[in-house]
Amino acid sequence: MTTTRIAAACLCAAVVGYPNPFNASTTLRYRVAETGLVTLCVYNLSGQCVRTLVEGRIPAGTHTVVWDGKDSAGRLVASGVYLSRLRAGEESVVARLVLVR
Repeated sequence: MTTTRIAAACLCAAVVGYPNPFNASTTLRYRVAETGLVTLCVYNLSGQCVRTLVEGRIPAGTHTVVWDGKDSAGRLVASGVYLSRLRAGEESVVARLVLVR
């Protein structure tokens, strides 16, 4: 898994997907340093958000969320590379996820 850090402030830490590559589902683990608005979306390589997993005010700490390999309409997405993007304040962190069906 490749993780890229964007921004200097430490409001959020790396998103880690396990297992990765995955088949049916993957668990995304992330840490937020301060309570605030957080968004965690899964994007395809065309830049389209296929599923929003977290959106709202999240308390500081470590959290997990499961992505079941489905889009926002509940349809299974195709095998391939996806990007998870965690946004907290002005900071964002991106991680690569590989879905193998």
